Amino acid sequence: MRQTSWGQGAGGEFSHQAVYYRAPDGYLGAVLPFVQDGLARSEPVLAAVPPPAAGLLRAGLDGSSGAVTFADMTELGRNPGRIISAVWEFISRHRDRPVRFLGEPFWPARSAAEAREVVRHEALINVAFAAAPVAVLCPYDVAGLAPDIVASAGHTHPLVGPAAEPRPSDSYAGGRVPGAADRPLPAPPAGAEQLAYRRDLRPVRDFVDRFAARSGLDPDRAAELVLAVGELAANTLRHTSGGGVVLAWTAPGEVICQVSDQGQISDPLVGRRRPPDASGLGIWVVHQVCDLVELRTGRDGTKVRVHMRTEASAPRAAGGGQ
Repeated sequence: MRQTSWGQGAGGEFSHQAVYYRAPDGYLGAVLPFVQDGLARSEPVLAAVPPPAAGLLRAGLDGSSGAVTFADMTELGRNPGRIISAVWEFISRHRDRPVRFLGEPFWPARSAAEAREVVRHEALINVAFAAAPVAVLCPYDVAGLAPDIVASAGHTHPLVGPAAEPRPSDSYAGGRVPGAADRPLPAPPAGAEQLAYRRDLRPVRDFVDRFAARSGLDPDRAAELVLAVGELAANTLRHTSGGGVVLAWTAPGEVICQVSDQGQISDPLVGRRRPPDASGLGIWVVHQVCDLVELRTGRDGTKVRVHMRTEASAPRAAGGGQ
């Protein structure tokens, strides 16, 4: 894959580039040419960035920001597993037209678990959109992000480099999830509560509902957690014969549940694009309602770990130099 200008990847071919900047002064120089060139070519542009970055971009567009669709990445991308689905929806609204996506899923306050899932997301973009007419630009704040996060961009992006001068990444992993983001999940704490299930979903839902209430989760969020874990357990009963196990525990600021069974999932994009058939919405729904979803599958079975925040926390956003 070659690209020597902003327009080449957006003229009906997929492209995925990481661009590096130092906040706040370097931000517009890194992203504005990509957006302006898309508008000049009448290509729809979706900009999913944290609010301070959106403010800079609107000011830099000098009156033409109304032609750009903005999304708050700290909401859309709080769970990185939702981003690909949102881009597919944007593409579907502009059928037969090349589109552009400016997406900044990393910001300095990301937890270690969130960072792993962002790296996973960045790798899977290359699988999800390989045949789609979309150009993707991902800004990385080299001053605000950890060095290993900045380095990961080279593994997950075919193109890297400054502004309008991309070059092929020497370390690009061909769409594979880098090993550091694909390791088995850390072991749950020894005190995690546990429930085995085999035939009936009611005990699973009751178990999660009681645990969420004791843990101080808002009733609406508790209902969403019950829904998410119920969907995962339903997948166990639908696709395996051995039953499964639910674990539940708390961590600072969040409630966590993990569903384990002996099934295997072969589709790396499961849950990241809305299925056309309503009967297959399970894991997609889980991604939509949870603050973070971690999925690992292999010969030993599948573990899906879902996180729900117990209190609102405003993440420090990139792009604004806060």
